[in-house]
Amino acid sequence: MKVAPSPLLVQRRLYAAGMRPISNVVDATNYAMLELGNPMHAYDAAFIREGLVVRRARPGEKLVTLDGVERILDERDLLITVKEGQETRPAGLAGVMGGLEDEIRDTTTAVALEVAHFHPVRVRRTARRQGLKTEASYRFERGVDPDGPPLAAERFMELLQAWGGEGVEVAHERLDLNHTRPPKPITFRPSYACKLVGMDYPQATQRQVLQRLGCTVQTTAQEEVWEVIPPSHRVDLAIEEDLVEEVARIVGYDQIPVTLPSFFPHPDNLGVDAPYEATLRLKQVMAGLGFQEVLNYAWSSPQECELMRAPAPTVFMQNPQTPDRTALRTALYPGLLKNLQTALAQAEEGPFLLFEVGNVFNQTETPHLAALLCGDPVPGLWQKGLQSSFFALKGLLETAARNLGSLVRVEQETVPHLHPGISGAVYWNEQKVGHIGALHPAIAAALELPELFLFELTLPLSKGSSTFTDLAKYPASMRDLAVVVPESTPFAEVQGLIRASAGAHLEKLEIFDVYKGKPLEEGQKSLAFHLTFRHEGRTLTDLETDGFMQAIIAALEQHGFSIRR
Repeated sequence: MKVAPSPLLVQRRLYAAGMRPISNVVDATNYAMLELGNPMHAYDAAFIREGLVVRRARPGEKLVTLDGVERILDERDLLITVKEGQETRPAGLAGVMGGLEDEIRDTTTAVALEVAHFHPVRVRRTARRQGLKTEASYRFERGVDPDGPPLAAERFMELLQAWGGEGVEVAHERLDLNHTRPPKPITFRPSYACKLVGMDYPQATQRQVLQRLGCTVQTTAQEEVWEVIPPSHRVDLAIEEDLVEEVARIVGYDQIPVTLPSFFPHPDNLGVDAPYEATLRLKQVMAGLGFQEVLNYAWSSPQECELMRAPAPTVFMQNPQTPDRTALRTALYPGLLKNLQTALAQAEEGPFLLFEVGNVFNQTETPHLAALLCGDPVPGLWQKGLQSSFFALKGLLETAARNLGSLVRVEQETVPHLHPGISGAVYWNEQKVGHIGALHPAIAAALELPELFLFELTLPLSKGSSTFTDLAKYPASMRDLAVVVPESTPFAEVQGLIRASAGAHLEKLEIFDVYKGKPLEEGQKSLAFHLTFRHEGRTLTDLETDGFMQAIIAALEQHGFSIRR
């Protein structure tokens, strides 16, 4: 025979199917595969010598595949090898791609055809390990007719005789190992099909549907039980439910009545949706505060983590799609920073309040909540300059916690990706859950981002106690108090001291001013508070309220603080 181009009509059809015509021999294998679904591979018989052997790869063994890449084989890879004396030489990855050394050439005069059936899982794992995705592996991974190789081989020979010109001879003998296993019958109950689908299908209709699909239907001693043998090419028919689905599909899904099923949850399933509901409630609270939810891919890269000072990734992809998606992310905030970059590049106007709820992958897979603030979300605050500040984001976090029936406090703590002087640990119901602060200046400069603030918390967040309080029947008694403290004194310390000494009738404590400058001494600041007192059963007198204030002032002065008159 002579290797030559296949007919023009064949080449056009292969192009239309997304395949590149090569020669009449190779095109015949591809054409037959497209027709019958069974991949096959043609070898130059001059290089086959003593025959082909199927075996697993040996440690350190190599093979140059048809794409010209030398591949280091794994012991779990299945090979087609050429027998050379007592040894065998790799000639192809079984079910994936052939080897370069034994390919069909222009000088080929004899062809050896290999047609086989390989296990889908083994082929898929080999293709993934080697980073190969071929027409053959695509089909083997999804299941190929185990009885198809003889018919596929005959079709190839028929095509090659038609396209190879004069002088093409087909060998009279073939090596047929015939390892095909007879299909196992599937037990099928017509009554079960009616019960499962909720339709009253006549038995005659069910038998007719199965026979139209090519199945052999046999009635057993029990008339209500059939034995169904599916055709070999229907590898997806393995259990009784598969056959029930076929009956419903052929008769028509539109014939199935729409009914609401009775739902009686098992006691073990009660409360299983609580985590989902908690996450949904958290998202609703964040959206209610003006944040916009974003959804990012869970991919990152070591370079991105290093740039943004996030934990180094520990889970990597074997076959990454792009260089910037080689590993699973270890934090959510890098994705928010890239979202902000995109928004600024598109000249979108702020302020920007973004949040995401998603999983991160360190030693374990853990859900996180991350939020970002850039710009002035709340204009007209009591002190100029606080609109786009750490305190604005902290206030939004505290409001979210309050809406969820919880309390939040922040303690100063240094975090690699946050500003050394504007960062802290977040305690949710006295449990440390994450960090909050300004983005580190070095990261902001590298990404060309303006000043911004963010926090990231580990989920699930503990649930606070929910209480209901009736509307107040009696009027409140209000007082103002200004406390002079050192600049290094955190607000939470002063707040805790006031609440501890105020007694049981302090209803609300709110800061409304922070002042630095004359006449205060250098290194001092003044914190001004609104205090609201209320008694549940009667109206408080001025004398009682003054007593509460005197107790607070005494506690503050005993702690070393002074009162600004």
